[in-house]
Parts: sequence; structure tokens; C-alpha cells
Amino acid sequence: MSATLDAERFSAYFDDAPILYVAGRQFPVTTYYTTTPQADYLDAAHLTALQIHTETPSTSGDILIFLSGQEDIENVERLLRDSAASLPPTVPALLPCPIFAALPQSQQSLVFDAAPEFTRKIILATNIAETSLTIPGIRHVIDSGVHKVRGFDPRIGESLLVEPVSKSSARQRTGRAGREAPGFCYRLYTEADYAQLAEDSVPEIKRCQLSTVVLQLKAAGVSDVIKFDFMDRPSKGALKHALLELYALDALDDSGELTALGRWMAEFPLEPTYSKVIYASQKLGCVREAIDIVSLLSVDSLFYVPPDKRDESNAAQAKFRSTEGDHLTFLNLLRAFNKAKGDRDWCQDHFVNRRNMRHVQDVRLQLNRLCAKLGLDTERSCGLDLDVVLKCFLSGFFHNCALLQPDGSYRSLNGSQTVHVHPGSALFAKKIPAVFYDQLVFTNKLHARAVSAVDPLWIAQASPKLYGRLMASSTTSIAA
Repeated sequence: MSATLDAERFSAYFDDAPILYVAGRQFPVTTYYTTTPQADYLDAAHLTALQIHTETPSTSGDILIFLSGQEDIENVERLLRDSAASLPPTVPALLPCPIFAALPQSQQSLVFDAAPEFTRKIILATNIAETSLTIPGIRHVIDSGVHKVRGFDPRIGESLLVEPVSKSSARQRTGRAGREAPGFCYRLYTEADYAQLAEDSVPEIKRCQLSTVVLQLKAAGVSDVIKFDFMDRPSKGALKHALLELYALDALDDSGELTALGRWMAEFPLEPTYSKVIYASQKLGCVREAIDIVSLLSVDSLFYVPPDKRDESNAAQAKFRSTEGDHLTFLNLLRAFNKAKGDRDWCQDHFVNRRNMRHVQDVRLQLNRLCAKLGLDTERSCGLDLDVVLKCFLSGFFHNCALLQPDGSYRSLNGSQTVHVHPGSALFAKKIPAVFYDQLVFTNKLHARAVSAVDPLWIAQASPKLYGRLMASSTTSIAA
């Protein structure tokens, strides 16, 4: 069931299965396009919202602006608040209400509250407002025509880029204006540009890392995943990359068949790298810490940084920061959160995303149960010897390592890419001989996220077949 499903393709794939259409309630929506392409869609969204607000009564409905992400939303919110301060008294007040994933739940819920009298809400949202939730009172939709899309390239890792929406997404956005009464949609692109958009968004299986998919197929008894009958076939290169990664993790043997370790890893609802970390934690004696950190890495953001309180937020986060990097920083945060018993005021004072931390606890509980079922001692801890934890994570992330270069940059061992430590990392602007990271994300440049310092020799020990000789020479040059 889906509002945007290509039902005919699904029907054809499943032997012409019958389709049942259920019509939704939809009032007519008048759609407007720009006459010329807009150089700055943020400025165009801001001006369009002001024009609607000043030229129509507040009783004509609230405004919903679709933007690509948190940064865009915060920029437009700032522009609207500056403009609201100079509105004449005859014009209704203007109330910007942002909503995006990293926003604390208490602030997200404000978009559902009724606006005060003689006030109009302007909701600033990502594509979460396309299908995942319905906000009452919307009669005007401003569509920027863009969204952020996650992709995966074996050479550079994950990408997060602003790209044009598809026609189906544009129609979904338009429909938001007609849920309760006739509405209006203002598309910040020309009608000719709309005609050039793709009909549907690229399926996620064609733009994501496939190691989890391949591991599950192997565990289900599919021997040749390259020839598997996918409905949306991913590229052969992406499938081969997944097979090679599973082989490097010892989940597959030389003939490409599932090993005992691979079958064990397939029991977890995790990416294979995390499963390998938990497996290694048994031998290294840090099962508790491994489960904690894997759970913490299951969410996108643990902290919330309000744009007007960045210095206060950084000072609060510094209390948890470890000199060894982000993985132990996250562990410090979880321990402090548990000590405070998840208190709402404590989270607010420390700019901690309480909803995401509660999700971390749920994931941790699920992993504890699964590990106990598989015979692991989930309370086994390494105590104060936290180097063991970093060695444990290298067992799964040895392919995500980078060495410091003479110019201060880092070069990845896998792919030889120049990478930059993310500004939000505890190791940002520090020169560490060797690091490993949870993921690479390309935005305007290649950023390493969740970064921790390691001894170069540990990398060779984690994967001597891949890096033994290379790390020996690198260690010699670092020592020199």
C-alpha cells in the first residue's frame, strides 16, 4: 500500500496480480509555475511566502514550504523572522514552524498546534511532509522542486546531494494543499522544467549499499545473487562490491558461499560491518560497549544544535568529548544519559536529542535480547581498557581507514580518496596519524563521519591480508 506506488509494475512482477484502487479525498488545487528559472530557490521561497502572506487573509489557510534539508530550513526561517519584524500592524503575524528529523520532538509537534489569533503558520519541511504526515490547515504549498537524495558509490561511499524531485513527488507535494479545501501550489520552477523531471524517484535498491541485501539473499539460499530476479535490478558493480565486502569480512568463503560466521551475522538486523563488530566483541571482552556504540550509531543525530545557540551547544557537548574520537564520545553520552535517567530537562540543558536517545535504548534492548539468544554475555565489559573497543570496531571497519598526509589531509586506504573529518567530530582540526570512520558522506566534499583515532599497527592486525605490507611501510614513514 502506498500513495506513490507504481502499481502496474508491481502487478506485472507478481504474475499480473489484481490491483485494488482506493480513491482518497482530494479538493482541487490550482498550480502556478515561475515564468523563468530561479537562481536561488531559498530566496524565491522566502519572497513567495511573504507575497502570499501579505496578499491573502490569514483565514485562507497556512503555508507549507518544501525544502531540501535542515540547513535550507534554518536559512529560510531566519529570513522569515527578519521579515516578520518589519511587517505593518495591519498584516497578520507570521509564525515559522520548522520540521526536520534532527529537531527535538517537542519542537516538531508545534507544526500541529493551531496558530494564535491573527497569525499564520508557515511550515518549513523536508519531504517528510510529502507522505509521512498530514498537517492540518494547509491551503498554500510552495514547492522548491528539490530534495536531498542518499546514494552510494563504491569509490567514494555514501553521497547526500540536493537533486530535482520526480513528477510523482511534485504531485504529492501539490496534493498537500487540497486535503481540507481547495488550495494553491506555487512551483518555484518553470512548466518546461517540470516536463523534464523523471516520472518516479530512483528506487533505493539502485542507490544504496547492498552488503545487507546480499547477505540476506545468501542466507535465504540464493547462490547466484548476480542473476537474482530483482524487480528493480541494481548495477552489477554494486552487487560485486557487496560480495567483495562480505568476503573481506569473512562472511563468504573463496567460492562465494556463506561461512558459519556469515550465517551468524545474518541473524542480526544490522549492516554486516556492525554484526562483525559484535562477533569480535566476544573474543575481545567488550560485548556491552560494542552493543552500546552500535545502538548509538543507529540514529543520524544525538545532539541538536539550535542555530542561535551554537556556542552553548558546543560547550555542553564538550563534557562528553573523548580525545580518542567520536565512538567513545557517544559512549560517554549514553552513560551520562542513563545516569540522568533520560530526564527531559537534562537533555534540554545538554542539547541532547531525547527522542533519538530513547530510540537508541530500544535498539540496545533488541540487540541485547538477540545476543543473549545467541549465547553472548551482554554484560561482559572491558572496564577502563577502552582501546579494546576501538580494536573491536576495526574488525568490521578496517576498510574505512585513512592515514594522515604531510599536508594535514587524510587519504583513505580503500580507494585512495582525500577525506575530511566532519566539522561535528571530536577529532575535527586535529592531526591524528591514523583514523577509522563509520561512513563517508559526499556533500560539497568527502566527509568522514563518526571518526576515531587508532594505532596504524591495529589496522594491519585487523586485516593483514589487505593492509599488512602497506601499514608496515606507513608506520615506518610515520616514525621517521
